[in-house]
Amino acid sequence: MYDLKGKVAIVTGAGRKAGIGRAIALRLAQEGADVVVADICREFEEFPGYGLGMWEGLQETAEEISALGVRGLPLRVDVTDSRLVDEMVAQTLDAFGRIDILVNNAGGVVGPAPVLAMDEQAWGKTMAINATGTFLCSRAVARVMVGQGRGGKIINISSIAGKAGRPFLAAYSAAKAAIVAFSRVLALELAPAGIQVNAVCPGEVDTDLQRWGWQLEASFRGVPYEEVVGAAAAKIPLGRLEQPSDVANVVSFLASGESDYMTGQAINICGGLVMH
Repeated sequence: MYDLKGKVAIVTGAGRKAGIGRAIALRLAQEGADVVVADICREFEEFPGYGLGMWEGLQETAEEISALGVRGLPLRVDVTDSRLVDEMVAQTLDAFGRIDILVNNAGGVVGPAPVLAMDEQAWGKTMAINATGTFLCSRAVARVMVGQGRGGKIINISSIAGKAGRPFLAAYSAAKAAIVAFSRVLALELAPAGIQVNAVCPGEVDTDLQRWGWQLEASFRGVPYEEVVGAAAAKIPLGRLEQPSDVANVVSFLASGESDYMTGQAINICGGLVMH
């Protein structure tokens, strides 16, 4: 266990009940941090049925955090809107007075398709959620961290798709690769302020969003859902699907003082699917 007592963390994209964000938020709370959990809490009008994190799930996660003896605060935010991101940061400071940890987990893939058939709006939305959202949240929180003068931790959730391309996921792969490059630049810029910036790259994680993707693939290929999931698991050297807790374990280390000499890294958490 790591000691995060007295620390305040923000975790974006934490509204899905079976998601990486929720697992990370609960793990940080178990380590003693007060945690703000944030999500958009509405459907995309242009892409109905996508399945975003909703307010009820966010509230439940905040209640679970509070039950651990620390403070949980649910907030609505659209990470692609700088004004709303700034509001989230201001609300966090009003409630807790400081920010020590930011986990940029909000992300997703909208309208996956072959490049030749990809909708331009879907490309733009996917890039905005993942890459632009990471930039806007990092910029807003880093300004606070620099002003506090106590250092800090920024942890960006990328993906192995950003290191190894995936068919039908051009926008998602490009956005996740952008997060890795952005993390390295930000790490260099913020190092003098004692702020460490790292990215983590999960693989085939058994989440609501991943299940949606598997169902979509099964539909495209005309095969049973179980066949798609089984094939995904069979490719993993460690022999099982990744769980959200696997990601949370590494994020909690990066949020702690044990990682103070690590910055600018893109760490694979994928059971051996990618080894570079």
